[in-house]
Amino acid sequence: MKLTPINFNEISNYKDPFTLFSDWGVTMVTDGKQVNPMTIGWGSLGILWSKPCCTVYIHEVRYSRHMFDSADKFAVCFLNPDEYKEEMKYFGTASGKDEDKATKTKLTVLYKDGIPYFEESDLVIFCTKMSQSKFDPTEKFPERIQKWYDKDGVHSLYYGEITEILMKK
Repeated sequence: MKLTPINFNEISNYKDPFTLFSDWGVTMVTDGKQVNPMTIGWGSLGILWSKPCCTVYIHEVRYSRHMFDSADKFAVCFLNPDEYKEEMKYFGTASGKDEDKATKTKLTVLYKDGIPYFEESDLVIFCTKMSQSKFDPTEKFPERIQKWYDKDGVHSLYYGEITEILMKK
């Protein structure tokens, strides 16, 4: 099976958009020198400024954040969790500051319009950054949320206009 373009509304043929990020996604970004894949469990799809949008949440202590701050484009790859569980764990625990994570696995990095992604992905969402924001660290979060921010700061949100989606068919 190969990755082929689909329309935004066809994502539900792959998975329910409300549970899409529950099996983890892998964000892919480059600074022109290094590709940095990072596992994420938080993200959302929707419409922002009348454009299809994918929002990803990157914690401020993650090495990937500085790359996202300066990048104009990024991808979110969804891999088969049964087949690539170890790789997804690795991308979520190792730091791109210490090693070149993109070359440490059996996954193949390809590029589309300068955006890195994994050839083995079941679904890839390509985005052009529309905006970014940060949770206010001085805000008093409800107790059920506060546990995420008791130490190490808050998340930054990166809003990407979805420019293309590829799905394995």
